Amino acid sequence: MRLFLRPPLRRHGILAFDLDGTLYDNAAYIRFQEESQVRRLADFLCLSYDEAGARIRRIRQHRKEGGLPPTSLANIFRELGVPFDLIVRWRQEEFHPSNWLSQDGALFESLSSLKNFYILGIITNNPHAVAEQSLKALGIFDLFNIIIALDDTYRSKPDPAPFKMLLKETQAQPRDCFVIGDRYDIDIEPALAEGMNGILVDSVKDLYILPQILLP
Repeated sequence: MRLFLRPPLRRHGILAFDLDGTLYDNAAYIRFQEESQVRRLADFLCLSYDEAGARIRRIRQHRKEGGLPPTSLANIFRELGVPFDLIVRWRQEEFHPSNWLSQDGALFESLSSLKNFYILGIITNNPHAVAEQSLKALGIFDLFNIIIALDDTYRSKPDPAPFKMLLKETQAQPRDCFVIGDRYDIDIEPALAEGMNGILVDSVKDLYILPQILLP
């Protein structure tokens, strides 16, 4: 876990969590998410699965060679000409979190402790319905006050729009917001650019001890 905190640290405010790879660890599900979308992209572009995957890899490689940071799969799909409404629909049709996720008692206890002092939110590159289903499968849906999802802004992290929407919807000051995620370039860096705090986690196990860091 790495902390990017702006003093003075306040023991209240907003905790905005990334979803996939942050609130749960399930490599097979995360891999399925990308593979299912590559299949949809292949059909859309009339390519084979391998050809579609190669186009994605080329874009990622060109960004790296050009000194650009990593970006989301949704942003790569936009670059390949896929409309945002299709990106949202494909994810809604393919992703069924209850088939992959189960309740996490340790996570529930940790978030329940944090909820006594903070407003809890989600900023995710998945659609709103998928986020809700994921939180319900994990047994933590009722703990969250706000969800900022792909179909709320039609912008995908690291675009600043989801982070700005969080500030607008909660009317919070940036220094009172903590964004927690597993990817620095996608979750943390854009939050820091908006004046928020960031907490980079390695796995959901880091969230189990988060109350020790953020609570009085």
